[in-house]
Amino acid sequence: IGENQVGQNLGYFNLLLKPKQTQNVEFTLNNNSNQTIKVKTTFGTAFTSQSGNVGYTPDLVEPDPSLKINLKDYVKLPQTLTIKPKSTTTVTARVTMPDENIKGVIAGGFNFEDASTSESTQKSSGVSITNRYRYVIGLVLQNDTVKVDPTLNLGKVGPDQVNGRNVITANLTNSAPAYLMQMNTDAVVTKYTYNNVAMEMAPNSNFNLAIPVSIPGALNGKTSEPLKPGKYHLKMTVYGGKDDKGKYQTMVNDQVTKYDYKWVFDKDFVITGAKASSLNAKDATINHKPKIDWLLIVGFAAIILLLLIIIFLLFKRRKKDEEENEESVENKKD
Repeated sequence: IGENQVGQNLGYFNLLLKPKQTQNVEFTLNNNSNQTIKVKTTFGTAFTSQSGNVGYTPDLVEPDPSLKINLKDYVKLPQTLTIKPKSTTTVTARVTMPDENIKGVIAGGFNFEDASTSESTQKSSGVSITNRYRYVIGLVLQNDTVKVDPTLNLGKVGPDQVNGRNVITANLTNSAPAYLMQMNTDAVVTKYTYNNVAMEMAPNSNFNLAIPVSIPGALNGKTSEPLKPGKYHLKMTVYGGKDDKGKYQTMVNDQVTKYDYKWVFDKDFVITGAKASSLNAKDATINHKPKIDWLLIVGFAAIILLLLIIIFLLFKRRKKDEEENEESVENKKD
């Protein structure tokens, strides 16, 4: 950690650099095993995962359109390393600040993955599980320490699925070069509600907030209601940046909590019959057994009964006519 580090004991690099300035950052890697290992090194631009957390895995998501400077283009480091048993090696990465002066921060993370022994496969009940181990060290660059406020916007809202369960997704975008931390999100979609007080967003990133409309966890013998077509309305309130002196406040775990930021969103959207049917058919938590339509059964029964009555009356009428004809013939003989 150099003298131009902003803040101490952070666990990541937060460097103050001038435009075009270059700096080397170093990492010490220890191989405590008795085997030679290979380490794959990559760098990933900061993004927001679908669970509402900041991630640094390379090329996992498409960069948000608001991201004008991609930090991975300004970081150079070796792609692979070989570390002998019981030995130590130093990795040097070269970081260069963009030519133009930037406001706020640009962020990413160094990824160190054991490419030789990091994969151990377990087989259980016909399912193969591959374990991958990776160390991630964050990197934040800035020209100055002037605070830039996050900017939150609501985009497309509509039905979707996550892990085979129906959800309503609301796309949230932080279009500012600043982290949005301690997000407290409260959303209501008609009769569905969602709350999460521990979310965060990376600078210049977006993600689809998933609001469950099916049972998200263990079913315990229960089933989810099918998603119904129709008109829906989303109302969402988002707080951000916990601050004892913040001007916005709300209740969190029965305690008054203050925040620096607050956004309120309202949006109407429509779920079509075709979309609802398609999602419901793929939702494993919905009972897909056909329901017994008792009204239809009663209707069929009534029709059958009516037919039987008509047949009985016709048969009775025919028998009566035959009897009358027989009496008529006998009378003529007499």
